[in-house]
Amino acid sequence: MKNILKTYPVVSILTFICLFLGVLTSIYGDAIYDLLAFHSQPVYHWQYLSGTLMHGSKGAPLWFLWLHLFLNGLMILPFGGLLERKRGSKHVLFVFLTATVISSIAFHFLTLGQKIQATGISAVGYAFTTGGVMLLPKIWKEFSCTVKLCYLFLILLSILMLLPMITGWISTFLHLSGIASYLLILSSAATLRNIA
Repeated sequence: MKNILKTYPVVSILTFICLFLGVLTSIYGDAIYDLLAFHSQPVYHWQYLSGTLMHGSKGAPLWFLWLHLFLNGLMILPFGGLLERKRGSKHVLFVFLTATVISSIAFHFLTLGQKIQATGISAVGYAFTTGGVMLLPKIWKEFSCTVKLCYLFLILLSILMLLPMITGWISTFLHLSGIASYLLILSSAATLRNIA
């Protein structure tokens, strides 16, 4: 456990916070969604950050919270871990913060004039997945056949979750904002390297 925290501190802390908030939400329910979820008309400024770390939906059954968290974990852990191992913790933290800000702005504009609550680290998961997929060709040979199949399955699952008929249009745009976040970071880094 100590070694995992040392190698993947950002991904480990994000996972722990999401699990902790999942347990808290399982116990206190709607009150936690009111306090911490994204709100299209926010009551508190921290909701744009805390909403990213929440899962499920106000009024939805409890199993949905844990399914949502599990599916996001399938992006955060393997792809975020890969990114953190190869690019470093500062890079992963920057990706997390950028994807959180961009997805919060996207959520705000997509839901103007509506009263909607939302939760989830999906945009961050898609940013991590984008970065991880871009790294895979360089390290593909290092993986066993089983690990390769797992990554291919997770990439296929991520593509399916982009479809609006599965997640809805707002979620699709938020997922795409995660992909855009990573591409923005990548292009900004390339521009800064060219300037220097």
